Amino acid sequence: MSDNSTAGLARLTPYELVFDEPAIEGRTFPAIQDEAEAQGVDPAHPERFAFLTRAAEAVRDVVPAEASPDSLDQYRIFFYHAFNFWRFGKRTYVLEPAVARYLVEASPDLRGWELRLPAESAYVQLPPNLFWASVAADAQAEPVDGFFVCCARHTDADGEPYDTLEVLMVLGIHGQRAGLSLIHFDTEVGPGIPATWTEGPGRDEGTDFESVLPGGEMAGLYSIVTVTEALRLVGRALWYVDAHPGHVARHETAERRAAERPGTAPLSRLPFHRVSLAEADGGAAAE
Repeated sequence: MSDNSTAGLARLTPYELVFDEPAIEGRTFPAIQDEAEAQGVDPAHPERFAFLTRAAEAVRDVVPAEASPDSLDQYRIFFYHAFNFWRFGKRTYVLEPAVARYLVEASPDLRGWELRLPAESAYVQLPPNLFWASVAADAQAEPVDGFFVCCARHTDADGEPYDTLEVLMVLGIHGQRAGLSLIHFDTEVGPGIPATWTEGPGRDEGTDFESVLPGGEMAGLYSIVTVTEALRLVGRALWYVDAHPGHVARHETAERRAAERPGTAPLSRLPFHRVSLAEADGGAAAE
């Protein structure tokens, strides 16, 4: 079952687990920023970020010598998202369970909405243990903590600009392991494109977000099996934040420390934005 003891509160984020250190925030990230500015490079562009000398050195410093090429790519993209998350103010958005269920059960129509991020880079945190996914078809399912999102500007062969939404899905943050799992994907964005994310089925068999865990459907859990489903959830979450500004409330860390209890998920030390369900949507989903 979903753990409601921390529902609506920001749990310890993957950024804090790995990058919230004085050496990184005080020296490494500022050095990368200085190099990007000196070279006129936009570090929100993942390929250009990877070729910054300071960024490449920082990744090499944290990657184990025995890491595979695939692992190295994951470290690079994690570093990319962490840096931009830091650069744009570490904006965190926490979906209350009722909002997350509404986004699945109501299948909101995104026609007419153009993708707008609440910040150039952000982390969208899902309710604890509500969504589950696997890094591979034969891998064990893990709880999805949330998504890093960042928009990158590109230029095509004809010199025309276009944008991509860079997404890093984070899973497997729990007390039984020290690390986490990552799934990266990106997609082109532009006028009318978000509406296409909701067209057609998201998986070959079954309905979108239908749980594939034993007993998961009875427990009210959801599974993310395909990139299409992940993209739909991300798009709907970003749409909801954009369309319901009156239900996005900023909270400071000091307001929440008393909520921590032994045995509950550790809470984040970062300020966060709590996303609650609008009354007009209340009948579409129950917590």
